[in-house]
Amino acid sequence: MSNRKSVCLITGGYTEKNLRLQPWRYLSEIALQLHEQGHKVTVVTDGADNTGANSFNGITLRRIPSVNRYHWHANEALQSAVEESTPNVILWHLGLPSFVHQRIDGWPDVPVLGIFPGLIYRPHELLRLGIRRIAKGYKLSAIHVAGLMVPKAFVKRPIADGRLAGLVVQTEATSQRLLENGLHAGQVKVIPPGVDEIWGVTDQARQQATRRRLGYTEDDTVVLFFGSPAPLRGLHTLIRAMTIARRQDPSLKLLVLNRRRRDELLQEDAELRLLLEDSDMSDHIHVISGFLQPQELTEHVDATDIVALPFELVPADAPLSVLEAKALGKPVVTTRVASLPEMAAGGVNYLAEPADPHSLAQALLEASTALRRTGHENGASSRPPIRSWQKVGEEWSQLIQTL
Repeated sequence: MSNRKSVCLITGGYTEKNLRLQPWRYLSEIALQLHEQGHKVTVVTDGADNTGANSFNGITLRRIPSVNRYHWHANEALQSAVEESTPNVILWHLGLPSFVHQRIDGWPDVPVLGIFPGLIYRPHELLRLGIRRIAKGYKLSAIHVAGLMVPKAFVKRPIADGRLAGLVVQTEATSQRLLENGLHAGQVKVIPPGVDEIWGVTDQARQQATRRRLGYTEDDTVVLFFGSPAPLRGLHTLIRAMTIARRQDPSLKLLVLNRRRRDELLQEDAELRLLLEDSDMSDHIHVISGFLQPQELTEHVDATDIVALPFELVPADAPLSVLEAKALGKPVVTTRVASLPEMAAGGVNYLAEPADPHSLAQALLEASTALRRTGHENGASSRPPIRSWQKVGEEWSQLIQTL
């Protein structure tokens, strides 16, 4: 490569625990793929009492106490870490509140490109969930409620005056929201995420073996939910919807791949405990708790018939679970929230209204009816091509070489 750059990526929360989750998976792939493209990459993140540097997948990783750069408090450790990376380009992970409380200028005299992996909700999109639901799910909703308070001028001003070279987002839906907030088309770049190649591999023998091991027969229509069971992720609504849908299609069964420990989950969420243990669906739900390794996770997803991801609020843009299910050729049942319709497009998908069990039940029934009509191989022969993380890296490399 004739135009290698020294790239400094600034983000909080860059830990092994987070790197499988959005937005850190996207951010970590930016760093890794740019490194693979021949660029020198330094990641500056938090999580250390003192400054320190080490190497992670060939990338220089500098940990400091905090990557916040408040107007009212100078962060000398952050400034030093960035300067010591001798960057040609700075990539900075920003959320909507960042435009209010972070000092945007004062970096080394190089282009600063914002990475915006968050979402912009309109007031009615949050209020339709109800105050009680928003409050209960504050861990997911707080950042988006705070985002409602950010004036449009605060977002567009640092780009208009050159303090930021622009913003990069993962979806057209988020790009459109930024344009509605006053940015111009040339100031927002969409670079969608990728999917690991493992999600494009289906093994029918393995699929059937996993299905039998889980206790399902060929007559069962297995609906899968995987990810966090937090209320605003839609699992509670899904269980209620399954109860409704089973009245018409008793073949429906629910498999839940719960990232958390089951005892911890049930202790903290009494409502979910009742749904899992005392509802009409209890005998038709199988819960597997804890993180699964990538190969094991793909085997479980591949062994099911329908993937239901009925988010009521998307915490970070471009949830990869939608892309992963689509890559395996699974029908995806999701909601008309944020970028989800865009993410599900190109594969077999059914859309429901968020937090609406009846709408979700109808979408599930449409999906199960289509499966019976076409056979349970529906989608396997027409799955969309996988977008690789290498392709993501190539687009990022092309972009930073223009700065």
